[in-house]
Amino acid sequence: MKAHPLSYGRYQRNASISAVGRETSQPMEGSTTTTHAEGYTAGETETYPMVELKTSIERDADTLATVMDAIHFARHYEEPVIFLREDWVSRAAYDPNNDNPNRWWNNDRGLPD
Repeated sequence: MKAHPLSYGRYQRNASISAVGRETSQPMEGSTTTTHAEGYTAGETETYPMVELKTSIERDADTLATVMDAIHFARHYEEPVIFLREDWVSRAAYDPNNDNPNRWWNNDRGLPD
């Protein structure tokens, strides 16, 4: 959040996080794992829990560099797997007083589960 507010309309900290899955790797000789994990044998398969995180930032090279630097700094291990895509993203004209009957504040059901 210090690098970028991840804004979307009038909201900040917007991201999509997947269900927990698994990631695997086989660290080779000279990797951080074989250098720092005592007793580890190069080529053994490691498996860890992981989630996929998706977020959106504006199309600006300086902003992207700042966000990428923050990700690399915060990551507890070497290089995170990052897929960078340029996509179209919706940006609604937000109106909290909208009387659309499909909006949660107008449908008598309250916030979605």
